[in-house]
Amino acid sequence: MFTNSKLAKSVKLACAFGAASTIGFTGAVNAQETEEAADAVEKIEVTGSRIRRTDIEGANPVTVMSRVDIEKFGITSIGDVLQAIPSAGSAINTNNNNGGNGTTTINIRGIGSNRTLVLVNGKRWAPGLTGSVDLNNIPASIIERIEVLKDGASAVYGSDAVAGVVNIITRQDFEGVHASGYIGQYDEGDGNKEQWDIGFGTSNDKGNVYFNISYVEEEPTLAGDREISAVPTFGTPEGFGGSSAPPQGRFWTFDQADNGFNEQGDGNGGLEPWVEPDSRFNFAPFNYLSTPQERTNIYTQARYELTDNLSVNVTGFYGNRKSEQALAPTPLFIGTAFGDTGFTLSADNPFSPYDFDVTTDQDVLDADPNAREMFLFGRRMMEAGFRSFKQNVDQFQFNGGFEGVIEFADREFFWDANYTYADITQNTSTDGLLNMDRVAQAIGDPANCTGECTPLNLFGGAPNVIGEGTITQEMLDYITFTAQDELNSSLESYSANISGELLELPAGYLAFASGYEKRWQSGYDQPDAIIAAGITSGNARQPTSGAFSVEEVYLELAVPLLSDMPGVEQLDLELATRYSDYSNFGDTTNSKIGLKWRINDDLLVRGTWSEAFRAPSLDELFSGNSDSFAPLTDPCNGGAAGNPELPGCAGIPASYEQPNTQIRTTVGGNANLEAEEAESFTYGFVYSPEAVEGLSITFDIFDIEVDNAVSSVGAQTILNACAQTGVNLCSLIERGAGGNVVDLFNGQVNLGGQTTSGFDYNVAYNFETEYGDFRVNWDGTYVDERTTIVVDPVTNTSTEFNDAGLAGDRDVVPRLRTNLAVTWAYDDWTANWLVRFIGHTTEECSIDGDTLDQQLCSDPSDELGGDSFNELEDMAYHDVSLGYAVNDNLRITLGVNNLFDTDPEVSYSTFANSFDPSMYEIPGQFFYSRVNLNF
Repeated sequence: MFTNSKLAKSVKLACAFGAASTIGFTGAVNAQETEEAADAVEKIEVTGSRIRRTDIEGANPVTVMSRVDIEKFGITSIGDVLQAIPSAGSAINTNNNNGGNGTTTINIRGIGSNRTLVLVNGKRWAPGLTGSVDLNNIPASIIERIEVLKDGASAVYGSDAVAGVVNIITRQDFEGVHASGYIGQYDEGDGNKEQWDIGFGTSNDKGNVYFNISYVEEEPTLAGDREISAVPTFGTPEGFGGSSAPPQGRFWTFDQADNGFNEQGDGNGGLEPWVEPDSRFNFAPFNYLSTPQERTNIYTQARYELTDNLSVNVTGFYGNRKSEQALAPTPLFIGTAFGDTGFTLSADNPFSPYDFDVTTDQDVLDADPNAREMFLFGRRMMEAGFRSFKQNVDQFQFNGGFEGVIEFADREFFWDANYTYADITQNTSTDGLLNMDRVAQAIGDPANCTGECTPLNLFGGAPNVIGEGTITQEMLDYITFTAQDELNSSLESYSANISGELLELPAGYLAFASGYEKRWQSGYDQPDAIIAAGITSGNARQPTSGAFSVEEVYLELAVPLLSDMPGVEQLDLELATRYSDYSNFGDTTNSKIGLKWRINDDLLVRGTWSEAFRAPSLDELFSGNSDSFAPLTDPCNGGAAGNPELPGCAGIPASYEQPNTQIRTTVGGNANLEAEEAESFTYGFVYSPEAVEGLSITFDIFDIEVDNAVSSVGAQTILNACAQTGVNLCSLIERGAGGNVVDLFNGQVNLGGQTTSGFDYNVAYNFETEYGDFRVNWDGTYVDERTTIVVDPVTNTSTEFNDAGLAGDRDVVPRLRTNLAVTWAYDDWTANWLVRFIGHTTEECSIDGDTLDQQLCSDPSDELGGDSFNELEDMAYHDVSLGYAVNDNLRITLGVNNLFDTDPEVSYSTFANSFDPSMYEIPGQFFYSRVNLNF
């Protein structure tokens, strides 16, 4: 199909080399066909345009990865492959345990994974409730190549194509049988991964059929088995950053004279003083570092020519993913520090060391002057085992339709009509949670604890061993429950398209594409009844349910302006516009202009301006309120007296001490959200000098601005803004009488935006020697600016935060990311070496006032209480592999990822593990082998 294009040569070369890696081999689409050669080439679509043409080079920057690239390195998920390309930003993956859900997404330009559109064979792949696509469920074995468009494309494809488009092209016209087996593990002997697949295909002049089954199993690694993640904050003293809920319990009470008693269990049923930080619980070793998965996928596609000008095609996909995240045993937290009421530890509780009531209720305190306020009770429920979050996800997608050719006025017009239906259902079970109503009853008056109720022993101490302690199985059976949640999202669409050449102009043919699409999306999230009722020890969550529909029409034109002139071999104008009418927020029109100027056979200059949009996701629109407990720093710690320069801390008692780093935050959807709007520019050149055969250089500048962005303001931003101004965002914070934050609302709004700018480059050079054939590929992205714009909904003023070169809050934005790949092929041997370079970033570094800041931050403050910073230095991963073709049917590959055992950069602002898994690998060398069979 690509016989006379450099794209075809790139793909063929990759097959010959067994290219270095998907990320290392990202050749630019930079073909220019002669008129004679073009006549012999089939007209095709290339990502970024729906116009079929023989010259596959458009004004859009598109890079291509081949199937062989994907197979050659030790990666079992297409999502992990795409996350490693230089233009990708931080995104969730299977190394995200706390906050992960088993998915892996792609986040081009780092402006949000739901702002990257994912297609399979040019058709929209179904997203989940959040609007992002789980790339884990697309098996690598069905892929022929991946085309990545790094440009806005809503005028062509509609919503979500803001930062770019990933178009996964499956194998076509495959004949025979292919099978492969893969196995790998870390040098520590953990994190085993297996991948097995088999595919069958047959084709003839009338059509083709392809069928594939794939299976992947990934085992976990534990945080306690790596030095960097075995403690809450790497490099700090024992106990630092630990939890206020140790197995022996923390019991912080106040008598009615306001005297505080901060105590812990002594191991014998009594109490002893709480000591900071020694008494805190190290929860880190009990968490997963990388999470387990089991994926089974079945894929089939068929195409049949009914007549010379009419064919039918169908595609079917079924995928099942079983995944799990695990955290340390659940912490039981109750007390007025969390805004709780209804809890009273009765003096008659047979296990209580107190001879008076300890309560969260004022009426009990008023009735008994000897009663104490239960400010904070924390108890790690080791006896209940891990908190386990297990997902069982079934995804089904069907695409079917007709396509054909209409001949009119000696011209061919290509048309297609399609139907798509997709359904994703996720059943989630969560173990280790507590029913807080039953906890209240079990610690209360024994006279009211009857029937199944068993008095609860929070005292007596417990060892740091899963499943052991002073709480009996009978007690656990009464207070624990397994949550059962169900989530679903579905997509249904009809579409029709037509393209062709309208008329001949002096410089060539005026071509067009036009079409119509009607799409419905719906979904729901039905949490467990106890979770929905808000009586769980975990995060409460309300049900989500909603739907919307959209009708769209588009028109795309390719207008040849000049050709065969001095300095202008070809000058083309590309135009596109799309009108979208949504049932929930109304209509939007988005357009695109592109210019392609081929100066000569060596040099092409290109540029585009485009409008783009993103419709709010089902989750953003309809999610019910739920709880989150993100780690936050209250700037009003120490009250008004300790923070005289912060007006928002006025009225807070000087005795206020933030009891826990995790503060309750309420998040939720907003049915009145509007669409996000975006505008982007890209311009650059492609240089392929005939004088240096095999050399190709591309350079593209990008500039993207997103307005009316759907987001939450950010819990830490809300706290900081209120403290600093005394007005802004303070209405979103609820504090208790003691000054502690009881609740903080951080819901979804159309507020602010983002901008990002920089440039991409790619240098590829292929050459032959008597010692073998070589390919060198150097691919990179430099971020000049990455700005987040936050608008204060109270004052309507905006603040810009430049994130370029920064790290923190689960987002790493290195200015430079680059991959250098060298591939060698000689007879039956191939070797690959890939260097993945991640540039330095800087993070805010506030660890413990000034003491630990001075010891651990690379740039501590010179002033008491000043801002400290920490630099995450430049670093690189080295991946190597060696392949040998035993015969025409059998190939064996051995490889090592992270050859030099490079550790991730230590981060003190990341959420867990002291490094960011969205950008860095978990520590350790990863060894793997792969066997490929073809018949």
